[in-house]
Amino acid sequence: MKLNIIKLSMVKQLPSLAVHFYYFHKLIMIEYNLNMLQKLKKLLGHTYKPLNDVELNQFSLRDNFQYLSCINNYIKVAPVLKSNAYGHGINLIAKQLDILNPPFFCVDSLYEGYKLLKLGIRTKILIMGYINPESLKTKKLPFSFAIYNYELLNAINKYQPHANIHIFIDTGMHREGLDIEELPEFLKYIKINTKLNVEGLMSHFAMADKPKDKLTQRQIKIFQKSQLIIQGLGMKPRWIHIANSSGLLNSKTLNGSLGNVARVGIALYGIDPEGKNNKLKPVLKLKSHITQIKELRKGEKIGYDFAYRAQKNMKIAILPIGYYDGVDRRLSNKGFVSINNVATSIVGKVSMNLTIIDVSNIPNVKNGQEVILYSDISSAKNSVGSAAKLCGTIPYDLLVHITSSTKRLLM
Repeated sequence: MKLNIIKLSMVKQLPSLAVHFYYFHKLIMIEYNLNMLQKLKKLLGHTYKPLNDVELNQFSLRDNFQYLSCINNYIKVAPVLKSNAYGHGINLIAKQLDILNPPFFCVDSLYEGYKLLKLGIRTKILIMGYINPESLKTKKLPFSFAIYNYELLNAINKYQPHANIHIFIDTGMHREGLDIEELPEFLKYIKINTKLNVEGLMSHFAMADKPKDKLTQRQIKIFQKSQLIIQGLGMKPRWIHIANSSGLLNSKTLNGSLGNVARVGIALYGIDPEGKNNKLKPVLKLKSHITQIKELRKGEKIGYDFAYRAQKNMKIAILPIGYYDGVDRRLSNKGFVSINNVATSIVGKVSMNLTIIDVSNIPNVKNGQEVILYSDISSAKNSVGSAAKLCGTIPYDLLVHITSSTKRLLM
């Protein structure tokens, strides 16, 4: 009788065991298929090859950081990663710089701060832009904040009382910042009404590329005065910063105390804002590939509004990249690209997703051939600096308009 009971209980468990076995087997097969898929990917290579991509030279980035860090022994370099790291790609750039142990990263928004947080970045993060106080309610945040008014100060104190703050002084640029006359009362309010740690004192140069200009010198004097005020109230911020890329590059010419850290953006990415420094190495290269080649007769016209007329029989090529992707429309009929280190012209108007180039002088040109839109050689006709001059703008403008959907590759 006992044996029968055992057998009966086993029979009752059979459906349950079968179900467990089924799911166990399914998990094993999923794992097997995933492993096979990974092996196939390795065997066959990537199945998707983008027509356009941005190459980032990690060695140039590191060299720039080291060079900039040695310009002034008293000033450390805090990388600026706002605006998708000036178009370079915040994720890849942040990971490369994180291992160099900078004092902190500078971003503009809470969104950018969160991106770095999700990456597992160890470097501290300073959010310089304005934040909607409602956004501070969600959870405890490990960021430092730039502040210059009571509204944001009180919101941080209420919702992020553990936070470090950097007080932003308007030294004459008349953009964001606290007026020097308001600083003493503002500091006293912080001491009496908050538990916040004043970690930094900061401002921003309007034209540090003109270090001897009286307006630049006036900014320095106001910033020095703000340092005396904060010290007089017994506060000792760890970081004092007003210098940007030009400020650091001209730090030995600028008279007065610039602090102990510089917020460096454009120079870090290898572009001297003054165009004088040949020790900086551009980090970014924008590439595309030829998708079609055509023969044109003299007199035939090209592109929107037929803006270009062939002066002779010529050969043109179509590129699957345009002003949406970051090829500035002002380069129409006057910009350059390079193929095999040979510069050639953009002809006709740059379209939203297409650009036409003259390939008459390129031997053995063919479909699929690589084309460099923005070169990582400073002296090239199609460097970002050269292209910006043709457009009558600054390199920043071209870089930040390289669409974030274009794949970034670390080289």
